[in-house]
Amino acid sequence: MAAALWLLHAASAAAQTVACPAGDGDYPSLYLDENLFGDAIATAATFPTPNARPTGVTVPHHLLAAKLVAGGIRLAAGGGYDRIVLLFPDHFKQARKPFATTTHGFETVYGRVETDAQAAMLLAGASDTVELSCLFGKDHGIHALLPFIRHYLPSVPVLPVAVSIRSSRAEWETLIAALSPMAGERTLIVQSTDFSHYLPHHEARQRDQQTLNILAAGDLDALAALSQPDHMDSIGAMYVQTALQARRHAARPVVLASENSQQYVQQFVAETTSYMVLAFSPESPGAGFQPLPGGERLFVAGDTFFGRAMTPALLDEAGADRVADAVLAVTGGAPLVVNLEGVLLPDVPREIEHMVLAMPRGLATDWLKRLNVRAAGLANNHAMDIGPSGFAETTGALDEAGIGWFAQGDALELPGVTLVALSDHGSNASQETRLLDAGLLDRLLREDAGVPVVAMVHWGREYGTEPEAREMELAEEMRRRGVAAILGAHPHRASAAVKQLGGGDVAMIYSLGNFLFDQGRDKASGALAELTLFGQGTLFVRQVALPNLFDVARGLSR
Repeated sequence: MAAALWLLHAASAAAQTVACPAGDGDYPSLYLDENLFGDAIATAATFPTPNARPTGVTVPHHLLAAKLVAGGIRLAAGGGYDRIVLLFPDHFKQARKPFATTTHGFETVYGRVETDAQAAMLLAGASDTVELSCLFGKDHGIHALLPFIRHYLPSVPVLPVAVSIRSSRAEWETLIAALSPMAGERTLIVQSTDFSHYLPHHEARQRDQQTLNILAAGDLDALAALSQPDHMDSIGAMYVQTALQARRHAARPVVLASENSQQYVQQFVAETTSYMVLAFSPESPGAGFQPLPGGERLFVAGDTFFGRAMTPALLDEAGADRVADAVLAVTGGAPLVVNLEGVLLPDVPREIEHMVLAMPRGLATDWLKRLNVRAAGLANNHAMDIGPSGFAETTGALDEAGIGWFAQGDALELPGVTLVALSDHGSNASQETRLLDAGLLDRLLREDAGVPVVAMVHWGREYGTEPEAREMELAEEMRRRGVAAILGAHPHRASAAVKQLGGGDVAMIYSLGNFLFDQGRDKASGALAELTLFGQGTLFVRQVALPNLFDVARGLSR
């Protein structure tokens, strides 16, 4: 740690003496100790190998987090790129214009990194906001990444772009327009950015969660409104990366690491820095990018029911295999939490009413185990369809199968997250609504903010994909109680995307729709909430679409 910090201070002190290399020469290496990079590369070799090709990655530039830099750039190794666009903050305010580039190459401890000089000249000529500059000689924002780029992508030229910390949103848009023709399928955009700065860890964690929620929503307005450096050291670089990925590749980020420098030392640090690793891919793969060490993945599903017409569909062996394959292709076998609608019974009476949801106990528990369901939420309008005795049958069956459960107002404590079950609807027979009052909502409160709280809430109007006034009022009350995310169920149709509330305080998926339920795609749809949980007490929410699994079971859809 001391060596990395010393090098950063040395870079800062030397920034006042920046000069361009003579003629067509290269910038000399800023870092001369190969061990700063070799140890991180060796560590990253043990990280999960991705099953997808990124169009962009975001990594830190503090070598305290060198393993994260290595792990992020390693995601792109062997990707067949023709060019790397490298965005980084102009730390020392050397640029006279909003953006700067260079035609000079770079020496590193692993050899030379070529600059795409032709692209640099085109970029400088395409916009009067871009200048050719000598600032690249001493800025750790680029030099901390170059050895890793040389190692993992040895023959790919780099187009360096320094982003002034004084640049504006309008200027970011001009850079996006200038870069867009160069950001094709064979271009990798590498963003060098450190996140929350100069705050104690408990405050940094809050800022990081806001950033994570805004990234989950892809909300450029909210991103542009974040504070620099409280949230990150280059909002401009993050904005350009996010917008280019969405517009050129229809790609959104998967966050694979979220750490803070406090985690690297035992003693209290008053001013910390946060680090994230993001991968962008147009494929939006389910299990394509796995969290880096220190992160865990959990999925949350919507309405789940194994009765009525779902029973024979799942008893068909071929149909059952199709369903299992479709789910596991998304989850990769990671733990799952579902909203279990109905009652588990040893024998389901044939004459049972259609809207009394009961399902065969053995079939249901076997499927919950097959899909690695860790727990079932029972805060919904069907858990009490056969009254207290039916509820006791359900909880007894889950207990015997070793599957957790949590009902109205209960908290499910899992590693890295607390889920709280809430329902605004009473039993199907009573048709009660508006059940969530201050007392139930207060179940979300926690003294220790080191573990994020997620509200798993049953609410809203059937088949509606957008929250109405009641749901927005409840969401605001949940935000005030400090939840990191809200995941909804009941409408049977999945809402379009993650939304952020309160400037990133909360990530909300209003409705996950159906998971396993006997309604075809003409009536229902579904999605999973992918939660990536990080050791520093933050999480990243991603909505992953599902095929209609009832149709899949019947061979009508894949």
